[in-house]
Amino acid sequence: MRIQLLNEELSRKIAAGEVIERPASVVKELVENALDAKSESIGVALVDGGIRTLAVRDNGDGMGADDLRLCVERHATSKISREEDLSNIRTLGFRGEALASIGAVSRLRIVTRLAEEETAHELRVAASVSEGILTAARAKGTTIEVSDLFFNLPARARFLASSRSEFFHCNRVIHRLAACSPAVGFTLGHGERHVFSSPPVADLRDRIGQLYGAEIARLMIPISAEKDGVSIHGYVSSPQVRRGNRRDQILAVNGRPVEDRALAYTLATAYRGLLRPGMHPLAVILIDIPPEEVDVNIHPRKMEVRFSRQQVVQETLTRALQDALSSRFVVPSFSSSDRGRSAYAGTRDNTPVDGQELELELQRRIGTQRPTHHDEKVRVDRERRVIGQFQNTYILVETRDGLEIVDQHIAHERILYERLMEQFKGGTVSQQRFLLPVRVELPFESANVITSEKDTLAKLGIDIDEFGGGTFLIRGYPSIIVKSQSQYGFRELLEKIVDQLTDGTELRRTLFDHLMAELACGAAIKAGARLSFDEQQELVDRLMTLDNPYTCPHGRPIIFGIERDELDRRFKRR
Repeated sequence: MRIQLLNEELSRKIAAGEVIERPASVVKELVENALDAKSESIGVALVDGGIRTLAVRDNGDGMGADDLRLCVERHATSKISREEDLSNIRTLGFRGEALASIGAVSRLRIVTRLAEEETAHELRVAASVSEGILTAARAKGTTIEVSDLFFNLPARARFLASSRSEFFHCNRVIHRLAACSPAVGFTLGHGERHVFSSPPVADLRDRIGQLYGAEIARLMIPISAEKDGVSIHGYVSSPQVRRGNRRDQILAVNGRPVEDRALAYTLATAYRGLLRPGMHPLAVILIDIPPEEVDVNIHPRKMEVRFSRQQVVQETLTRALQDALSSRFVVPSFSSSDRGRSAYAGTRDNTPVDGQELELELQRRIGTQRPTHHDEKVRVDRERRVIGQFQNTYILVETRDGLEIVDQHIAHERILYERLMEQFKGGTVSQQRFLLPVRVELPFESANVITSEKDTLAKLGIDIDEFGGGTFLIRGYPSIIVKSQSQYGFRELLEKIVDQLTDGTELRRTLFDHLMAELACGAAIKAGARLSFDEQQELVDRLMTLDNPYTCPHGRPIIFGIERDELDRRFKRR
């Protein structure tokens, strides 16, 4: 075959296919143009998920007749004019491809008016063929209607999903853009249904409340950090709020929603030990960085960016997340809406425990002998004074602002988890050798998995030998939890490792997200165990020395707080 030049119509369709893949792509491009036009209010209306018709109306700057005629031509834009502008992009759009691409694969109608002009102008385009400019009526701003998307590309139209599914994608685009622009009002309608309305707000938390509800907004934790010209602010959810996917994680760079694997990984890493595996936080994270230090021109959809100082951005985000997730913002509080809820108390065991024996066990499990001199004790937080134990499960703590209720099992689980993680990261997991090895039998498939990861398990302190025929001998175990491991079961532990590995999870991630938490949970003091007053205070004191004393490795709350004001209100003192 001989090489030939493509005709203009075909090249337009190919170019349009890179930018426009479904109605949500059209919504994204049109709303971004509206934001670039300094709109204060943007309305989106969809019919059949945008497949039949979609319209975007704004009150932005608008266009004159000459600009209207040019805006549907390829590479016609007011946002850049020279090559140097590509390294200093301050707008969401800049290539001049959106309207030309939309007009190439749909029936397009644009009505627009400048503030200083008395009349509006209208332009219609179908499959890149433009009609003449007409006069029209509307207030300042622009309305763009797109009908019969892909009417001239039936092969592409067949790949569109149901109207419900396409609406879902459009709705997600609006949510992301609205979250990144709280000062702009948004409305969304689908057919005859009004989906949502979010008036302009001054605070990002208020916008989160508009999009996700007031209760979610109340449980969001503010984050903020700045380093070397990189500024990060926004909100992430407390461990009480979680999702089964990452759909509600919004990352924006200079107001542009983006997808960045490295930043998403940084966010996921910050929640390790706070959420159980498979759960994800909500997040709206806004990153401000000098435009010349970010390249947004690496993907047709402009959803991916490249940072010139990626490490600085990640370090700044890491610091912001660490500061937020180790703060008291993660402590849930009782309120009227909390009635009927209960804190997780672990496996209930009402068997009384001998006080002296338990004291020795507490010392051993926490990992230190009780100091003989007052100065050697863990530094006591003078704002927290233990006042008693409730039903051998919860420790009641008086604070300056009210009352805190600490779950003793989960608190001790967190302490053990932190110690295990510290030892593992330092490569110095203390191991206790068994006089007689523990025999464990596993199915053939499971045995192969354990054998292949034998060396990695050894780094955790689990010394295991293959005996043959699916039988293993456990010869050593992490000393901090070995005595209580029989309560959990060696076989169950190994099977849990196998399940994670066969699901495609690498062992190091399993150790962080599952194994450490399970080890700590199995060894921690159980609910129903009586603790002496000194043991209660020591447990709370040691808990508060941790970076995160507020949630267990599985994401359950350790502490609930009741403020003095809430108590006064309930007792009608106020």
